[in-house]
Amino acid sequence: MTAEGLTQLTDIAPDLVEQRSFVDGIWLQLEENGRYLTNPNTGEPRQPMRKTAKDDVERALAAAATLHGSGKLEDIQLRDRLELLTKVAAALDAHSEEIALQDSINTGVPIRTTRLIAGALGDRVRGTIAEAEQLGESETLDHERSVVILRKPLGPALIVGPWNAPTFTVVGKVAAAMAAGCPVILKPSENAPSGCQLFAEAIVSAMTELNYPGAAFQLVHGNSETGSLLTSDPRIQALSFTGGDSAGRTVAQAAASNLAVMQMELGSNNPVIILDDADVSSAAQSIVQGMTRLNGQWCEAPGKILVDQSIHDRFVEAMKLELSKLRVGNALDEATQVGPLAFERQREGLKSSVNRLLGLGGKLVTGGDLPDLDGWFMAPGMIVGCAAEAATEELFGPLVTVHPVHSVEEALSHANGPATGLDAYVFGGNESRAVEVASRIRAGEVRINGTFMSDLAGNSRQSFWGTSGIGGHGPQYGVRFFTGDRVIGVDKANLPL
Repeated sequence: MTAEGLTQLTDIAPDLVEQRSFVDGIWLQLEENGRYLTNPNTGEPRQPMRKTAKDDVERALAAAATLHGSGKLEDIQLRDRLELLTKVAAALDAHSEEIALQDSINTGVPIRTTRLIAGALGDRVRGTIAEAEQLGESETLDHERSVVILRKPLGPALIVGPWNAPTFTVVGKVAAAMAAGCPVILKPSENAPSGCQLFAEAIVSAMTELNYPGAAFQLVHGNSETGSLLTSDPRIQALSFTGGDSAGRTVAQAAASNLAVMQMELGSNNPVIILDDADVSSAAQSIVQGMTRLNGQWCEAPGKILVDQSIHDRFVEAMKLELSKLRVGNALDEATQVGPLAFERQREGLKSSVNRLLGLGGKLVTGGDLPDLDGWFMAPGMIVGCAAEAATEELFGPLVTVHPVHSVEEALSHANGPATGLDAYVFGGNESRAVEVASRIRAGEVRINGTFMSDLAGNSRQSFWGTSGIGGHGPQYGVRFFTGDRVIGVDKANLPL
């Protein structure tokens, strides 16, 4: 991108999207909550944070419950629900550049990355469509009795989105719930609402074209207060939440009191085991790529590096080299590899975590100086020299901790320690040995000799272990998550039980 193009993007970004709620078929203006969204590249206020009024949140809940109770949404056939989603997928294709820009300016993630993610959103919806077609609305069992399994929507579904990958995370979940026939309420993160706003507008446009009930999809904005009104309400029958551990525990407790079906993806300090026969240079290169993806604001990013002591020093030197190659800069610059953190509180929290580790004997090693820019920048780096037992906290930024270990057993004891369970990584020259070590890590997904972001295979399944969440990723957590099986059997032969 030329300097002129970058300036133009920077100038127009603050006013691109107007936040509005969509409640029971009507677009509504929002209240200000007293805080501002800032430009993470400069730290300057961008626009007021907004929230849906309490009365309108109640209207959204009531409308979703009424629609579900009426059976009108459930009566819409699957093929018609999927026609709606096909239109949404096409709209996401058409508006991918706008969504990429909004997600970049909300999160600080480089535009080159948000473009790749936004460009995949349409296919993400189309994948849900294919899954729903394969699952179908019913299944007749091959049995001596006539038995039919009907797949029915559980009821009003709440999707609570995160700020780190805001649009990508919610698109698949909203599409799955709508394919199932659930009335959906989407609440984006108050820190990154803009891409989700565009996604919502695409859904509403398709609903209007197909004369859909207004409460089939609703959008509300707000902070934890708004979230609490939604997650604690007994009318919500299915809940998908992606976010931090502390907020997740609060949400889970509220939803559990109503026995809502839950999918919770929370945090994890993901371990990396580097075996003594690993290619040190390749491992360092891959880990730096993984730890800086989404500026390290990625729940599956490498976190705690457990490297065999015989290659520890060589690995640290290889990491220094790879870190020095990174280009840190304005997220809207095409050449930037690592941008700023999303907002000031995130950066200050990360600084506090780093200082704690430094106070425990750690040393911060970075690849060089930060650019001469304001905003919420943090130098990518690693902390060496502190005990592995002390590094239990997920840093959630472009930083890792590195620890020498003297055996595979020692590495596994740390890898299976507290605050883990989502992802893990193993690097080793002997693939069979690496897989055997990986099989002993208690995490939902383990990658061998790589830190790629995409799931391992189209039909792969990932559970959330330990404190990393409830549920997981995979086909059973797609459309099927939002439906309940209703079994109907006819005993034609009057057979005994």
